[in-house]
Amino acid sequence: MAIKYVRFNYFEPILVPADTFFRDQIEGEDGIRNFYAEEVPAERWDMSIILDYFMVNTEHNTSVEIGDEFAEIEPGSYHYHERDDYYYFQISKLRDNNIPAKKRVNEIKEDILLNQDEFIGEFVSLLFDNAYGAIAMQSNLYGVSSKQAEIVLTNLRQIYMYENDITEEIPLVVQLSPIIDRGQINKVFNSDYYKKVRIKGSDVMLDANIGENNLLSEATSLVNRTAGINFDITVSLGRSEKTASLNEDVIRELIEVYQGLEDEVKPKVELTALENEEAQIETVNLLEPRMTDRFTINIAPRTTVGHEYLINTFIEKSFNRRRPEMRRVMRP
Repeated sequence: MAIKYVRFNYFEPILVPADTFFRDQIEGEDGIRNFYAEEVPAERWDMSIILDYFMVNTEHNTSVEIGDEFAEIEPGSYHYHERDDYYYFQISKLRDNNIPAKKRVNEIKEDILLNQDEFIGEFVSLLFDNAYGAIAMQSNLYGVSSKQAEIVLTNLRQIYMYENDITEEIPLVVQLSPIIDRGQINKVFNSDYYKKVRIKGSDVMLDANIGENNLLSEATSLVNRTAGINFDITVSLGRSEKTASLNEDVIRELIEVYQGLEDEVKPKVELTALENEEAQIETVNLLEPRMTDRFTINIAPRTTVGHEYLINTFIEKSFNRRRPEMRRVMRP
C-alpha cells in the first residue's frame, strides 16, 4: 500500500462584484469615467440553497471553460450530512492534452486513445460547512485550483439564477477567501520541535525596530552590508530524526519580535514545526496563517482514490477536530 499525503485548505465563499466584466461608463463634466461595481461590499455566500437545488435537479450541464480545459461538478457527487449540517461534492477537471501511455515491463508503450468526447479526469473534493459558512477544498496539483473553482461555482450559481428567473442589478461572482487563523501563531509558538524557518523580505525592514541578535536583525544586517534589496533565507535540519529541532529559544524569540512589528514592514516568515511527537509536521505563515489540514491515506496499487473514501477520511482525521477552531474563527 502506498501512502499519499492529502491537504485541505479552508476558505470563506463570498460574493463580489464582477467588476472586470461589468462596468458602466458615466459621462460627466470631466468627460467619460468608469464606475466600477466594486463599490458594493462583499457578502458571505450561502451555498446551501443552490446545493439543495442541484441535488434534486441532476440533469443540468455544469461544465465551464477554464482556460484550455473544462471543469464541471462531478455528477452524483452531491451529498448532505443532516446531523452535522455539511455538504460535500467533487469538481472534475477534464483535459485532452499531455495524455500518458500504458506500459508493460520490457515491452513497447501503448498510447491511450481517447474518443472525441473523452477526456482525462482530475478530481478535487470540497466540503461546505453550512453551520459556519466555510469551504474545505482538497489541494490537488493536477485538479482545479481555488481560482478555477471560483469559476465553476460562479457558473453553478448563474445556472441556478437563470433557472429560477433571478436577476441582480450588479452581477456578482464567487470568490474563495482564505480563512486566516491567528491562533496558529500561538500553536506554532508552543510547538516542541522546529524543522525549518524561511524568512523572505526586503530593505523596508531596515528602518524597523527589530532589536539586536535575533534572526530578523541578522537578516536585515546582511541586506544592509551587501546593499541588497530583497532577501530569502532558509534554515532547516534536512533529513533528521523526528524529534530533532532547531534551537527553540531562537525560533520563539523570532516569533515574539515578529509580532511586535508594524504590518507594513513585516517580512514573510514560514515556520515548519511539529506540535509534539504524535502530531504531523505543519508549515505556518506568520504573516497570513491560513487554516489548512494535512493527513495521510493508504492507496492500493492500480486504484483510484474514491471521493467518498477521501471525504470520510478527511472528516474523521481532520475536519471533526478542526470544527471547534472554525467556531472560534467564523461567525455562524
